[in-house]
Amino acid sequence: MDRVKTGIAGLDTMLNGGLLPARPYVISGPTGSGKTILSAHFLLEGLGHHEPCLLVTLDEPPIEVKSNMATFGWNLDRLKILDATPDVRAHKRQRSVIDVGTALDVRDREDVTEIRQSSQIRALEVNVHSVQKMIKQEFAHHLERTKERYKRIVIDSMTALKMFSMQGQDHRVLTQSFLRFLAELESTTLIVSERLDRKILETEFFLSRGEIRLHKWVDGSVVRRAISIEKFRGSAFDDKMRPVSITDKGMVVYLDGPAQTRVASAGPTAGESLLETRLIDEVSNVIESVMKGIEDAHRRQVPVRDIEVSLSRAMLAFQRRNYRKAMKIALACDSDLKERLRQAPPAPPTAIPPRPPLVAR
Repeated sequence: MDRVKTGIAGLDTMLNGGLLPARPYVISGPTGSGKTILSAHFLLEGLGHHEPCLLVTLDEPPIEVKSNMATFGWNLDRLKILDATPDVRAHKRQRSVIDVGTALDVRDREDVTEIRQSSQIRALEVNVHSVQKMIKQEFAHHLERTKERYKRIVIDSMTALKMFSMQGQDHRVLTQSFLRFLAELESTTLIVSERLDRKILETEFFLSRGEIRLHKWVDGSVVRRAISIEKFRGSAFDDKMRPVSITDKGMVVYLDGPAQTRVASAGPTAGESLLETRLIDEVSNVIESVMKGIEDAHRRQVPVRDIEVSLSRAMLAFQRRNYRKAMKIALACDSDLKERLRQAPPAPPTAIPPRPPLVAR
């Protein structure tokens, strides 16, 4: 199977030649770690091979995307942009704008010249259904015009879509439907996303065919970055964390050694990101809380043998550095234990032993 190059040589080597085509992948990491830059490399690589590419922007208006990418000297004028930012305001209509009766529009990057300014035009709602509808219509129009399908898509970002457009709804079901829709498009898709809750495996991370994670931490007065491949179904890959730098030419991944952090500190050790270090502390706290709860259960004669067995599994996963598995098991133990203690009768008062009689000397 032909590979889809990301445009970053070191990352393509880590991916054993590139991404497998026509599948959705997640790009994750904290703010400022380089997710949008990686996505731009991916789109630029496609445009360089005359592939139709589509950017769906939900975080930043197109004019800001254009300005940010211009700092690297990249020519993305042939990139098609679907503007789905949640704070929709008026655009000056131009010839390249496609009006499909929603608050969204699609335009060529070279035609992006103005930021939305009018507050007098009511913003129509942007939600997962309208975004999905717009992508579907743009696909159909592009196929009709050019007889070609979009080869590459970037969704930047799924986090914004969930935070602003799925409030009060079952975002797991909506995300599952959206991921299935993207897979059916048969385009190679990058979905930019952040973990809103490290204790929960969110839907896009579970259903995507792979996850590329960017890391960022502070080492003294220096901000360091690294990259790792957390999952890549259907292919072998480099499972080591590799250092990353962002230069005036974009992102560079170095393969000459694992990412290193300052050894003489209490910060992350080699092979761990700052997020993982925080997760270690959180897992330790949950395990300690469960252990205290088990002691309380024994005093109140509440049966918790099965919870003790599960906690042993969590501690084993923790020792093997599988921190997310340990957290998942420990949280389940904590929830189950609290429920049992809530339903159990209160502990009997501790009897105070009588004082021994005084002996006259």
